[in-house]
Amino acid sequence: MRYLYVFFLMVCLISCKAKVKTLSKSIEEVNTKTCPEDGTCSYSFLKNKTLLIKTDNLGSDYPEVINGNGSVLKFEYKKHGNSDFQDSGYREEVFIALDSNNLEFLTTDLTNKNLFFARWCYCRGQTGYYKINKGELSISKIDNVNYKLHLSFKIDEVPQIINEINHIFNLD
Repeated sequence: MRYLYVFFLMVCLISCKAKVKTLSKSIEEVNTKTCPEDGTCSYSFLKNKTLLIKTDNLGSDYPEVINGNGSVLKFEYKKHGNSDFQDSGYREEVFIALDSNNLEFLTTDLTNKNLFFARWCYCRGQTGYYKINKGELSISKIDNVNYKLHLSFKIDEVPQIINEINHIFNLD
């Protein structure tokens, strides 16, 4: 009986470890699939934050991350630049405001969502923040703390490199 208990305990431990490795590997694959090879991508999940939409003196809207009841997911892509040129940098950012009470959803109506795309480069008249109105956003629950985000979008005002984000994030 004692050997059976030890055998059962070992099987349970081995099984649990295999699932953790599989989930970690799939998270890594999903998160790196979105990023182009000529740059680096980073993700930030900001708890107890929200996006406040402000307007500058030229009439353009921009988001500001402030304390709030929701969460904000920030995605950033930085293209590798040429260090010989000071103005060779290129960066894109996506801000997604999430409602902590309603994390699972699928929508193609992005006009009512707080989604912003930012483009930063030495490109006259084509930098700044742009509201994301066209595309599809879905968030689905994987387990108690992990969620899968999928965003595909199009900005008509400026060219963009990133038009799809697949990311697995957790609430911890």
